[in-house]
Amino acid sequence: MDAVTKQRLEFDRIVDCASQGCLSDMGRDHLAEVSAGVFPDGLQVELQRVLELKNFLLEGHALPFPVLPDTREMVKKLETIDNYLEPRELLDIHDLLKASSLLRTFMFRNRTVYPAVNDLTVRLWLEKSLQFEIKRIVDDQARVVDTASDALQMIRRELADGREQLRRKMERLMRRCRENGWLMEETVAMKNGRLVLGLKAECKYKLPGYVQDYSQTGQTVFIEPAEVLELNNRLQDLELGERREVERILREMSGRIREELENIRHNQMLLGEFDALYARARFAVDTSSVLPALEQGRRLKIVRGYHPWLLVTHRRRGETVYPLDLELDEHEQVLVISGPNAGGKSVAMKSVGLLCCMLLHGYLVPCHESSVFPLFDDIAIGIGDEQSIENDLSTFSSHLKQIRMILESATPGTLVLIDELCSGTDVEEGSAIARAVIEQLLELGVKAVVTTHLGELKAYAHAREGVLNGAMEFDRASLSPSFRFLKGLPGNSFAFAMMQRLGFDERVVRRADGFLNREVAGLDMMLDDLKGVMDENRSLREQLEKERLDLERRKRLLEQREMALRERQQQTKRTVAREVQKEVEHAKREIRDILREAKEAPAGEGVEPARRKLQALRKKNEKAEREISRDSSQRDDEDMRLRPGDTVRVMTTNTTGEVVSVDGDDIAVQCGTFRLSTSVRNVEKISRRKQKKLEKQDGGTGGWNAQALMLESDRLDLRGLNGDEAVVEIERFIDKLRLNRISSATIIHGKGTGALRMRITEYLKKNRHVRSFRLGDWSEGGAGVTVIEL
Repeated sequence: MDAVTKQRLEFDRIVDCASQGCLSDMGRDHLAEVSAGVFPDGLQVELQRVLELKNFLLEGHALPFPVLPDTREMVKKLETIDNYLEPRELLDIHDLLKASSLLRTFMFRNRTVYPAVNDLTVRLWLEKSLQFEIKRIVDDQARVVDTASDALQMIRRELADGREQLRRKMERLMRRCRENGWLMEETVAMKNGRLVLGLKAECKYKLPGYVQDYSQTGQTVFIEPAEVLELNNRLQDLELGERREVERILREMSGRIREELENIRHNQMLLGEFDALYARARFAVDTSSVLPALEQGRRLKIVRGYHPWLLVTHRRRGETVYPLDLELDEHEQVLVISGPNAGGKSVAMKSVGLLCCMLLHGYLVPCHESSVFPLFDDIAIGIGDEQSIENDLSTFSSHLKQIRMILESATPGTLVLIDELCSGTDVEEGSAIARAVIEQLLELGVKAVVTTHLGELKAYAHAREGVLNGAMEFDRASLSPSFRFLKGLPGNSFAFAMMQRLGFDERVVRRADGFLNREVAGLDMMLDDLKGVMDENRSLREQLEKERLDLERRKRLLEQREMALRERQQQTKRTVAREVQKEVEHAKREIRDILREAKEAPAGEGVEPARRKLQALRKKNEKAEREISRDSSQRDDEDMRLRPGDTVRVMTTNTTGEVVSVDGDDIAVQCGTFRLSTSVRNVEKISRRKQKKLEKQDGGTGGWNAQALMLESDRLDLRGLNGDEAVVEIERFIDKLRLNRISSATIIHGKGTGALRMRITEYLKKNRHVRSFRLGDWSEGGAGVTVIEL
């Protein structure tokens, strides 16, 4: 893909915009040099790395290093043996090595979250000793420190003492000159690297010394006192010795760095590559870009795709950007888009090309995740007015030249884009040439998108297998384009509507309409009618889809309630069985007691009382059986739908209460002085008699089971559960948190594939009791936990 194609697609603007997110010039240069589909680890890996860094940014993380310097010039400088690095350049090398160490360590610790990025950063050269040595001799202000060597420390100590001695002498001499009235300036000046006093010109011989300079007016003479001459000379020698010692230290440090130049170059390359990935991730965040499905075939499906550059510029100005929905299956090779001028034909075509180009260069694209893109080998585009007087090329001949170059270079893996195909010449001849070009494209096996106003080309696209029409919708009522793509329908140019929109005199519009061929007018009317039918069908499809989704939701809800009902029935059966078993055991004990009393009584005296007791016991059991049968019958006939005022038992807490409200799958229950919100799957409708029985069993506490509400921990471990099991546990956990007045808790779900975390996130977004939630900090468990706030 050449630079001209990228410029026509406006991909160069995308690169410039994304490069603003780079941390250094190394990343900007790497971003500009990337070739389509050419990546050391493959395009899929490259896109996965950008996606991981996008998620890294969305989770609110910051890079572990503050700066990333461009050290390429320093490395190039050290390639010459006699060169050495200045203190500021040494600090840049230090910062590069530090960034390498911190980035590699950070990504390795989080390799389960960012595995593809870790595969890149783990190759960084990890070095500590050079960092330590550089910081030992250079401070943060890029100054060689006194302790860099013993000799430097001694020289600077002598310099400090000498300068202090010189300052005291100069102050003493200045006081003397002031007292005698010789001074012109009340300060010690520096001339020619020497400390001097500014004396009046007529007093220059009053103070023994050497003239270093005169003022511009000649009224002030700057004298270096003879008394400090020897001390000044000594200080100059020390400063020269300081410079030599600093240079020696810098050369020695540069030599050590020179030994590791290859490793530093290696880190430069990897950090430049990482910087380019990071910039693309930031651009993806700014444009809400995603990683769509990629296929080796030729199916193209764009769902709510945006032209990235329009997305950037229009949002800055607060203007609306319209998404594109377009789909071409394997056998639909050439799409012919027609429609009004300024209706979005060219934008739609260029959007297809630019999105494909971005993917080939390792960018995520602004569209829905359900989109599908083929991996093209190349993109060829014929667009724009390249009229050339110098080369004797008209607009149309330039257009034909572009088409010839495309046909000569296109392969089955090429995406071809041609704007206004053969529209700059006679209509009949242009239509014939356009059909021949499309036939050639079909023979080459390329995927192509062309735009046109030619009516014959629309009819050809309707009849030719492998070619299909597409239209950009136009709203006749508002006389403005809607920028919505309609597949399978040829578009009308709406030239007369455009005249009205631009304010032409109505008489001119009517006269032009009168000159129009009636067959063409009839075709336009037929297209309008066809569009109306397609709009109606689309509305019906949308309505059917909504109803289908609603039916599926209701079906899932009914299945869940059915499962809950079966579970309650099984629980009831087990409870009844236990109660019957207890009654049988109790009856056996009573019969044994009656028999024992009959045996222990004198002969003939215990039989009648025993018979009466057994008869009473039989009547009691028969009465109990009738009550059980009546309760069972009442339960079977009872309407299981929950309404406000119904008595229910909350199964997770064994709490009884009265239904306050029912909202879909959510229910509010008044339990004594507490109001409990939970799911309808978590409650059981009971009778008043059963409520009293439960209250008696719970010691008259209104069915409130404090033990069931006891919260053992503010951490819920869901590892090993599937999504549905986890949601049930979270519902119970949130109920207990609210009843115990706890506003913050931690849910442990682990990292794994992320499926459980995504299911939990979906549920927490819908739960109205959850005020906010976030992934844990590194100290809390990182991406393996979610912290919720109620």
